[in-house]
Amino acid sequence: MLDRPAALLLIAEARRALEHGAAPGFPQKVAANALGIAERELALGPAFERAVRERIGALLGEFGSAGEATEALCAAIRSGTLRLDDSMLIDHLIRTSVAKLAVDQPTYPAYRASRGEGDGGQPRD
Repeated sequence: MLDRPAALLLIAEARRALEHGAAPGFPQKVAANALGIAERELALGPAFERAVRERIGALLGEFGSAGEATEALCAAIRSGTLRLDDSMLIDHLIRTSVAKLAVDQPTYPAYRASRGEGDGGQPRD
């Protein structure tokens, strides 16, 4: 996807930790989490990038990659060409944030609540 660290870096670092005999406990958890993020990024990334290009394309025109589209979107926001209250921009930012949560933090309570799962982290009576 568009964020760092990229999936390949996560995989490489997790492998390195495992190859160098990581101590039981925390290092394995970190490696497992990194591999989970990388796995979800590889599975969901192409659809995410396609959706980003399409949504930004509707706002600003076509771009070759999601990265180029995002850079152009940032420039348009900075320059004032695109207003922050534009409903298509707001929709894009929300959809992008939710898609990133699906990769980075799929158990995050607010993300799960947005999908109709769990209680959204609300306190129980």
